[in-house]
Amino acid sequence: MWRLTLAQMRRSLGRLTAAGIAVAIGTAFVAATLLAGDVMQRISYDSLTASYGTADVIADAGNGDALTEKTVDAVRATPGVKAADPRIVAPYVSMSAGDRAISQTLVPVASDPAFDTQHVTAGALPTADGEIALPERAAERLGVGVGDTITVSYYAWQPAGGADADDAAAASPTAAPTEEATAGATGDAATEASTAAPGEDEGTYREVGADAEVVGLTTDPTSAWAQYDGAALATTADTLLWAGWGQADAAPTLADAATSQLLVAVDPGADTATVIDAVEDVLTASGTTDPIVLTRDAAAERALSGSDGTGPILVVVLAFAAVAMIVAGLVIANTFQVLVAQRTRTLALLRCVGAVRSQVRGSVLLEAGLLGLAASVAGTLLGTGLVQIALLVMQNADLPFPVPTVVRPTVASVVAPLAVGLVVTVLAALTPARVATRVAPIAALRPADAPAAGSRAGRFRLVVSLVLVVGGALMLAGGVALSQQALVAAVGVAILGGAASFVGLLVGAVFWMPRVVAAIGGLVGRLGMPARLAAANTGRNPARTAATSTALLIGVTLVAMMSTGAVTARATLDDELDTRFPVDLAVASPYTADEDGTAVAEALPAGTVGALADIPGVESVAALARDSVEVGGSGNVVDALGITPEQAADVLRDADLVDAIGDGTVVMPRALAASSGIEDGDTVALARSERDAGSTATGTVDLTAVVVPLDDWTVLVTPATLDAIGSAGTESTAWLRVADINDSGQVVQQVQDLTADSALDITGAALERALYQRAIDTLLAVVVGLLAVAVVIALIGVTNTLSLSVIERRRESATLRALGLTRRQLRASMAVEGALIAGVGAVVGVALGLAYGWLGSAAVLAGIADLQLRVPWADLGLVLGVALVAGVLASALPGRTAARTPPVAALAVD
Repeated sequence: MWRLTLAQMRRSLGRLTAAGIAVAIGTAFVAATLLAGDVMQRISYDSLTASYGTADVIADAGNGDALTEKTVDAVRATPGVKAADPRIVAPYVSMSAGDRAISQTLVPVASDPAFDTQHVTAGALPTADGEIALPERAAERLGVGVGDTITVSYYAWQPAGGADADDAAAASPTAAPTEEATAGATGDAATEASTAAPGEDEGTYREVGADAEVVGLTTDPTSAWAQYDGAALATTADTLLWAGWGQADAAPTLADAATSQLLVAVDPGADTATVIDAVEDVLTASGTTDPIVLTRDAAAERALSGSDGTGPILVVVLAFAAVAMIVAGLVIANTFQVLVAQRTRTLALLRCVGAVRSQVRGSVLLEAGLLGLAASVAGTLLGTGLVQIALLVMQNADLPFPVPTVVRPTVASVVAPLAVGLVVTVLAALTPARVATRVAPIAALRPADAPAAGSRAGRFRLVVSLVLVVGGALMLAGGVALSQQALVAAVGVAILGGAASFVGLLVGAVFWMPRVVAAIGGLVGRLGMPARLAAANTGRNPARTAATSTALLIGVTLVAMMSTGAVTARATLDDELDTRFPVDLAVASPYTADEDGTAVAEALPAGTVGALADIPGVESVAALARDSVEVGGSGNVVDALGITPEQAADVLRDADLVDAIGDGTVVMPRALAASSGIEDGDTVALARSERDAGSTATGTVDLTAVVVPLDDWTVLVTPATLDAIGSAGTESTAWLRVADINDSGQVVQQVQDLTADSALDITGAALERALYQRAIDTLLAVVVGLLAVAVVIALIGVTNTLSLSVIERRRESATLRALGLTRRQLRASMAVEGALIAGVGAVVGVALGLAYGWLGSAAVLAGIADLQLRVPWADLGLVLGVALVAGVLASALPGRTAARTPPVAALAVD
C-alpha cells in the first residue's frame, strides 16, 4: 500500500496542493504564536532583570517588612557577599530649570559596578551630595547640560515660625510627603493632615527647593527604567531626601523608604547557593518573618507570575490559531472527500482484487499523514521565518524594551505545530476514509451525499446541532441578563453561550447551508445561462458546497463580530464619557501656596491658550477663571469655574449642560450635591472660600442648583457670579473641544507634547477616550489580522473546490462546449459559482457576526453604561466586497483550465 499511496499522491499532487497550503498556513500560525509567546516572555524577563544590573542574588524581606541600614550592613558582612545595595526607586521627583519643569524618577548611584544599569555619555556619576546625573532626554527637556544647575523640589518639615520664606517655594495644599499623611484627603483636609506633626512643636510640610549640579548625562542601554522614561542618579542620602521620605525634622533613613528588596553580588568563586542560605539567615535574624532570597533568574520568573509563558495575550492568539486550524481542517476534509470520490474506480478495483477495508482506510489516512507532516514542516519553517523577520524590524525601531536578536526555537515551538498539523490533517481525513471503506465496489462510482435528516447519522447530527444552538442562545440571553448584577460572570456565561451556539450552527450547516445557497442561487440564476449553470452546480454536491462556505463563514463571522463589538463599544463609551466629563479636554495650572501657606491658583503661562487653539484637530478653546468657593454653607470647598453661555456653546457637547449655565444658576455634579444635601432646583448660597479670601471683600450669592451626572467636584458659574462673591478668579483653566472625537488620541498627544515642560494638569473625556480607543483599535487590528489568516485559508478552499469541480465535470463541460457554450461563458459560470459560494458564506457570516457582536456588547457593557448599538457599515461592506472579489479570483485558474480543455479530449477521458 505504500507504493500505491505514493503513486496516488503523485497523480493528485495538484489537488493536494491547496490542502497542503491550508495546513502550512495553519501550522505557521501556531509556530509563530508559540515563538512570539517565547519572545514576549524573554522580553519581559530581560526588561525585569535589567533593573537588577548583573546582581547574582535578589533578596526580599517579605511580608512588607522594610530593610534598615543595620540589616544591609549585616548582609554586606556576610561571607561570600561582594556587595549589597537596597533597591531604592523614588518616582516622580519634581525638577526644574528656568521656566521648564518635569517629574523624573530618581535612584541612588550603585555602590558596585554589578548594580549599574545606565551608561554615562557625558560627565560622570554623582560622588557627593548636591550632584545629579540626568537621562539625556530629561536634560533635553529641561534645556540643561553638564555643569548646569537645576532645582529639585521636595517636601520638608518646617516647624511653626521656623520656615524661611526665601527657601520655601510655592506648595500645593493637596500634596503631602507620605501616603499615610494624606490617604483619602484632598484640599483643606490634606493640609490639616500634613500639619499634624509628632512632638510639642507644630509645623507643616512645605515644598522647598534644593540646587543640584548636573555632573553627568546617561542613557539606558538595557531599558531598565523605560517604564519611567529613564532614571536620574544621585547619592543615597539625596535620593531619600528629595523623595520626601522621613518624619518631622529628622533626616530620612533607609527605613523611611520602606524598601524590602536587596541586590547582592557574590564574590568570584563563592558558592551562590551557600550565599543565598547565609543571606536568608541574616534577614531572618534581623526580624523579617518570611524572607525570599533567589537568584536573579528565579526572581524574574517569580515576578512574571508563573514561568509557563502563557499570558493572556498568548492565550488569545492561540485561540485564533485554533480558529485557523479548524478552518484548515474543513478545507482538508473537503479535499479528501472529493479525492475519495474521484478515486472510486481505483478503490472499487482494489476491493475487487482482494484489498480489505482496513487497507483502503489505511491508504487514505497514510496519504493524509504524509501530507500533514510535509505541510506542517513547511509551516513551522515559515512561522519561524516570520518571527525572525519581525525581530529584525523591531530591532530597528525605537522600542522601550530590549529585543532579542534571533529566534530560539524550543521543543514546544517545534513539536506542537508539527503535531497539530499532523493530527488535524488525519482527523479531517477520517470521514472520507470511512466513506471509502463503506462504499461497495459495485456502487463506488456514486459520490457521497450530504447526510439526510432522516438517516441515523443525520438525526444525531441534527439533535446535537439543535441542542447546542438552543442551549447556547439561552446562555447568551442569561449573560445579557446577568450583566446588571455580576459583570464577570455575565461575560463568562455569554462567551460560553456564544461559542456553543456557533458550534451548533457549524455542526448543522450541512442541513441549512445548502438551502441558503440554493435560495440565493435561484435568484442569481435569472441573470443568464452562466449564472443558471453556476447555481445548478452548487447544488449538485451540497456537502462540499456547505463545507466550503462554512470555512469562509467562520472567519467572516468573527471579523464581523469584532467590528460590531468595537463600533458599539466606541459609541457606548463615548456617550458615557459625555455624561461624566463636561468637556473633551481641560488644561489647568495647579494650586500653589504663597509665603503664608494660603492656596492660590496660578495663571496659565502666557501664550498657552493661543498655542492650544492652533493644535490641528482642536475646534475651539475657552479660557476660564477659577477660584475656590464654599457651597451652601455645608463646609464643602470646591473649585468654581467661570464660563459664559457663549463659551459653553462653543466647547461643551451636552446641550442640556449648555442650557443650564446662566447668571442665576450653579451647575454641580451629582456626588457633590448629595454630599451637600442639595437637590436639583434648590436655592444654594455660594460664597468665596475663606482660605482664599484674605482681605478681599466677599459676598454670598443665592443661586438655583442644576444637578448633573458629572465625575467631578467642580461647579460651573458665570464670570458675573464670581464677581458678585468678590473674586474675578484667575485665568488658570482652558477647556478644549475636539473637532472629531475619533481623533482624540492625536489631539491628546499633541496637547501632552505642548505641555510636557510644564506642570499643567490634563483631564477630560478625550483623555479617557484616547485610552480606550487606542486599546480597541489595537485589539481590533490584531484580531482582524489574525482572522485574515482564517479567511485566506477558506478562500484557498474555494479555489480547491472549484478546481476539483472542474475535474469532476470534465465530460459535462466538454459536452456543453460541443453544444455551443463558449469559453467566455464557461469561465463566467465558474466565476459566478465562486462568487456564490464565497458570497453566501460572507453574507451569513456578516449576519451572525452582527448578532453576536450586539449580544456580546450587551453582556459586557450593559452593566456599565447605556448600550448604544451600532452597525459598522463600512467594515461589513468591505468584508462582503473582499469575499465576492476573492471568490471571483479563486475561480480564475479553475475556469481557465476548464475553458482550455478541448471538447474532444475531454469527451475521450474514461
